[in-house]
Amino acid sequence: MAAVDIEECGVRLHARRIGIIGAGAAGLAAARVFAEENATSNNDTPPFVITVLERNNAVGGVWRYTPNSVCHYNVPQPDSGALRQKFDERCPETGGFPTPIYDELSTNLPTDVMQFPDVPFPASTDEFPSHTEVLKYIEAYAQSKVLTHPIDLRLNTQVSNVEFHPQRSLWTCDVRDLISEHNQTLEFDAVLVCTGRVSHPYIPDVNGINELALSRPGLVIHAKEYRRASEFQDQTVLVVGGAASATDIARQLSYTACQVHTSTADASQADADARDPRMTPEMGAGCNPSQPLCRHLRIKEFTQTHVHFVDGTSIPMPDTIIYATGYICTFPFISQVEPVKGAPKPDHQLLSDGDIDGIPNLYKFLVLAYNPLLAILGVPNKVVPFPMYEYQATYLAHLYQGHIQLPPFDQMLDHARSDLEGPRPFIMGFKQVAYMNDLIDCVGDHQSRLGHVPDHWVKSRLHCVEQRKQRLGY
Repeated sequence: MAAVDIEECGVRLHARRIGIIGAGAAGLAAARVFAEENATSNNDTPPFVITVLERNNAVGGVWRYTPNSVCHYNVPQPDSGALRQKFDERCPETGGFPTPIYDELSTNLPTDVMQFPDVPFPASTDEFPSHTEVLKYIEAYAQSKVLTHPIDLRLNTQVSNVEFHPQRSLWTCDVRDLISEHNQTLEFDAVLVCTGRVSHPYIPDVNGINELALSRPGLVIHAKEYRRASEFQDQTVLVVGGAASATDIARQLSYTACQVHTSTADASQADADARDPRMTPEMGAGCNPSQPLCRHLRIKEFTQTHVHFVDGTSIPMPDTIIYATGYICTFPFISQVEPVKGAPKPDHQLLSDGDIDGIPNLYKFLVLAYNPLLAILGVPNKVVPFPMYEYQATYLAHLYQGHIQLPPFDQMLDHARSDLEGPRPFIMGFKQVAYMNDLIDCVGDHQSRLGHVPDHWVKSRLHCVEQRKQRLGY
């Protein structure tokens, strides 16, 4: 069981059995950091016992490509209350669960920015690597930095329920082996959720969209199902959204479709921080010069024959509407989380009740303020994820060794609430640098291979889009 010590000036934790859900980049980074802390800590500190649970048949997470996949979601699907669950979505060709990776996806980050802090991409890798190169990089990272340690990695293992028991100060985790179909309940002192935030499509509720989807199945899809532009040859396509996936999909379609329309939020609705110009290419960049995009504002309503926009314009109903509008940040395998002993019970305890933004009550966008024995990695959006995962994991490893004293519970909750002030609070953007530096400052003088974010990384991060345009033309 975990120890939660309430001290005069705050809270100190001691957790030994660590359950990590997900073996993508976040889960592997966490496993590595915790295992390395075992190797470097003194004999007075009990070692971590690390278990990694992954429902896929291999590591890689979101970067494990599924060539053909069927996703189950509702149209519209504006929040977690609309989610369709308990479908077997595994790809027949690979046995993997569907991810948003499409055929011609390459990163919008150069390798020197994207990489884990001390693990460069191979020299032969393209500056803006394809998804295949990124997956190989993650697999090599797992082999060289993670699986060399005594870690219990369980593939083909699906987590169905995670529950905290305050009286015993531990978590139970119900899992199912997808090969043997054997069910088991595991116990952990702390749980790290590393499943990412791109599992459950977000499709906003627009007047007429439900009736349209019911009357014409397959007309409205989410970008998670998009795989290749050739499937839309000679079609008229409307791409909804204005961030990285929308701009890339619209660019690809401009070379195969007979006409590509786009719809993005109007200026009064768009959050200035929602698109960091240092990461997201401009809509229309790199498109077919003989087939320019037809750009529109936000959709007002659908009829059976037309799409109407907020400025009063309309277009005839296209052959396909692709919503590249992001994902709902929710974790259906965790419902209500009880506080640890001594912590207040907040108004909102449902982690399964998420929306497009994030999860409330997270201290430092990472640990649950009223139960810091639960951490969720990767919640901040518009960030460079790989290095952030290692900084978050380093903070957690020292937190669960008792090296870091947390503030009192009420102060953590206040801090978490203040982080939610303003529109789209989980969009971090370039504030990621200060965030990672803050995490490492909390570790203090305790041993860590990470330091403050180096200046050369900051400079490269500032010029990602310019580098990509010079290299790829868009």
